[in-house]
Amino acid sequence: MATHPISIDSAGGEYMEAVLVIAWAAKSGDRIKAGDLIVTVETAKAATEIEADRDGWLADIYFTEGQEAPVGAVLGTISDEKPMAGQAAPAATTDPLSVADAPPPARQAGTRAIASPLARRLAAAAGLDLSTVPGTGPRGRIKKRDIDAALAGRSDRSGGIQAEPAASPASPAATPATARQTAPAVLIHGFGADRSVWRQVVPLLEPGVATISLDLPGHGAEAARPARSIEEIAFALSDRLEAMGVGDAHLVGHSLGGAAALALTRLGRLTIRSVTLLAPGGLGPEINAGFIAGLARSTTVQALERWLAFMVGDPRALPAGYAQAALRQMEKNGNRDALASMAEALFPDGTQGFDLTTALAELGVPTRLVWGKLDRVAPAAHAARAPGFAAVHLLEGVGHVPQIEAPALTARLIAETVRSCG
Repeated sequence: MATHPISIDSAGGEYMEAVLVIAWAAKSGDRIKAGDLIVTVETAKAATEIEADRDGWLADIYFTEGQEAPVGAVLGTISDEKPMAGQAAPAATTDPLSVADAPPPARQAGTRAIASPLARRLAAAAGLDLSTVPGTGPRGRIKKRDIDAALAGRSDRSGGIQAEPAASPASPAATPATARQTAPAVLIHGFGADRSVWRQVVPLLEPGVATISLDLPGHGAEAARPARSIEEIAFALSDRLEAMGVGDAHLVGHSLGGAAALALTRLGRLTIRSVTLLAPGGLGPEINAGFIAGLARSTTVQALERWLAFMVGDPRALPAGYAQAALRQMEKNGNRDALASMAEALFPDGTQGFDLTTALAELGVPTRLVWGKLDRVAPAAHAARAPGFAAVHLLEGVGHVPQIEAPALTARLIAETVRSCG
């Protein structure tokens, strides 16, 4: 059984020593096609999506979600034949575990420190020399906890000044501006979509804006774990961010993902730096129930095309083959019933079953709402419920999905929100 490696050597010319595996879009044994998203990794600057370079089956996964992988290591393998149950694929030519299992070597003078992407960003923001930080990870790799310990020690040596108390999730004032700049922008998609909906936006963001794209429960890689309330969604997202070591973030949410972002701020487990909401749910009872049901129940490309065209101001804004790709992904995930169940629970009797206007009003961070004037899914009139401190942008000729219809403007507005907090 021939296998082919899945690896990453660079991202846009960026110098990297390691990547963090964020999420696998398939599981071992799944059928995949060339061009399918396989795995998302975080580099020092952004999330990078790795696609299949051939048809086949995902055979092995060597680095699970939340693990770091050295650049060039084999993350997994694609097999030309479907693996038999219990059959292991041949070992990769590069042992992906050899680096992690090796004893920590002594760092030689003048060599570049080995650090995780997050640790490197935190150190750069704080002006900390990595060569002075002892690493506790595999082979002496410097982790976030090592940076935190080094900064705490530096504060103690500077005169016994104690670290500031933890900030409330809605307050940016208790954390220095340098720390705010290291927080990633967490992108949360809307109902019926998955994290790939941000593909057009992420490359257009300013350099230095790191991103993490999450799948909602019941969607994408989380298809097997649906949720029946906005609070359950918030807890699931919070758990995943905590597992990734993300303690503070800029939130960017679209539609149901916007409601999830507001629910995350209310949950209080994450320190929020800024919030950007695209046609967010939770600001009024009105919702186009026919669209929600049609999206969840479509079984043909023709039917899905009609509903997808309904959500944009101009159907030409949809990428060619979008409906076919979306339907194929839904069939691959097997989450049609999960989506229908979530729709019934979250939008009972054709209304939005959650109210997040109070959560929005209580934000104490830079906040921006973006809404298409031609939105036929969630009425743009809901934007009038935004508090006075929030910036509101009503876009001409745009429907429910600004990230698809106006990706450059969406990226600009996200970056401006992130930049405005420090």
